[in-house]
Amino acid sequence: MLHNISSYGVLSLLLSVIPASALLKRAAPGPEACADLTKSLGSKTVVTSVLSLDYIKSRMSYFNTEQSKYRPSCIIYPNSTEDVAVAVKAIRKADSRFAIKAGGHNPNEFFSSVDKGVLIDLSSMTERSYDEATELATYQPGGPFGDIYDYFLPWNRTVVGARLAGVGTGLALSGGLSYLSSQYGLACDSFRELEVVLPSGEIAIASEHTNPDLFYALRGGGGNAYGIVTKYTVQSHPANTFHAGVVVYLFQQNSTVLNAISDFIRYNQDPKAAIIGTYMKLPTPDLDLNLDEAIILFLVYDGPDSGSAFNNFTSIPHLLNTLAQTDYHGVVNMPLPGGAELSKGRNNFRVTVHAGNDEGIANLNQLYENWRAWSDKNKGKYILTSFDIQPIPKTLTDASNAYLGGNAMQMPDGPWYWVNYLLTASPLLSDRALAEVQESYKGLVEEVPPTEGLPLFINDAMRDQNPLRTYGGYERLKGIKAKYDPDGFFSERTGGWDFS
Repeated sequence: MLHNISSYGVLSLLLSVIPASALLKRAAPGPEACADLTKSLGSKTVVTSVLSLDYIKSRMSYFNTEQSKYRPSCIIYPNSTEDVAVAVKAIRKADSRFAIKAGGHNPNEFFSSVDKGVLIDLSSMTERSYDEATELATYQPGGPFGDIYDYFLPWNRTVVGARLAGVGTGLALSGGLSYLSSQYGLACDSFRELEVVLPSGEIAIASEHTNPDLFYALRGGGGNAYGIVTKYTVQSHPANTFHAGVVVYLFQQNSTVLNAISDFIRYNQDPKAAIIGTYMKLPTPDLDLNLDEAIILFLVYDGPDSGSAFNNFTSIPHLLNTLAQTDYHGVVNMPLPGGAELSKGRNNFRVTVHAGNDEGIANLNQLYENWRAWSDKNKGKYILTSFDIQPIPKTLTDASNAYLGGNAMQMPDGPWYWVNYLLTASPLLSDRALAEVQESYKGLVEEVPPTEGLPLFINDAMRDQNPLRTYGGYERLKGIKAKYDPDGFFSERTGGWDFS
């Protein structure tokens, strides 16, 4: 009878019928990876305390503050490519979720944030160099583009990157539109060699001659899908004196400014001239006076005198015109130093694309009217909503396609234009109300379908827009993804653009 069996006998009986694996409680994947990493990299590199100032800074410094609600099991701050490789191998071994954070500017959920997993914060990797003989520049992914630009200024050189100083380097892997792009193409078009930690944890070089398929994919195909880039070698470009500034318009000039932007899209052929047209709606009451709306034109000319390039804009009555000679530091800090850093909030992007022909320009007017109507109807649900027009001239697409037959986007000939929609939702909204206003904003963007055959801008896209599917190189990218992440580890364990 059971009551006659000793305690030792009961234990022996249990051990005989229960698998040993069931008696060993394995640590959760995130903490397990963190424990292994602490042993291999040390506590100075691996931070597990949620009260650490470094942990708090990494967790709270997202452009979309909704990302800050997630709590990594630990945050690692690698100092070298080898550290990143060790991290990837430990994460694979534990089968943990993870994320890679450079600047944290992409607002999509889990693209650079993780909950109960490992956050790889690349901010400590800030080595840079310049070779005067080859005019090649190198930089690691840590730090914002503003710091990188300032490093190269003593040589009167710069690299193609973000238009705002505060944006991180991950932007380049998804294309990267610059004020210099009309001359030199997107940021990814200046890549010459990349150092990459693959999903296997191996370190590889991607270039024209070494792993050229991987090099192709990383030139605009999104960063997290194929590996972690730990060093960029890029073609640098001259950065001398620029004529640049912002023009802020009287509120009644909405349609006049829009017509001037339309003409610039269609007719500008000067690759040294670049603009962004930004319409903003504020949460203040309208009162039929347009006091809730602002229009800012960012104008940049690569040279000391823009001549007549911007006459169509400066001839319109305006409130402010700051056009003046400046260096590239001044260009990327318009209108205020570190401009991107001032706009943290419950931010989300959406994007559309349209041709520069008559039909596409007519679409621009409709897009604007729809956005303005939505903004008026949804007062109180946002802190800011903006409508940003980004011209893509033929000189840009020619420059992009000149190197190795073009990047992963395979850009069709310009002119055409991207429109970026930014929504900064009110912090007072409940999670349900936030989801509802974001769904409504999605409907706004979808009211006018994009021009068929043109790519959506991945830097400004929401994940559900599936921008990779609009790429000319999409089928090739799928094969490269399967080759370098054959078991889908990056696809399953971190955010980022995928092929599902």
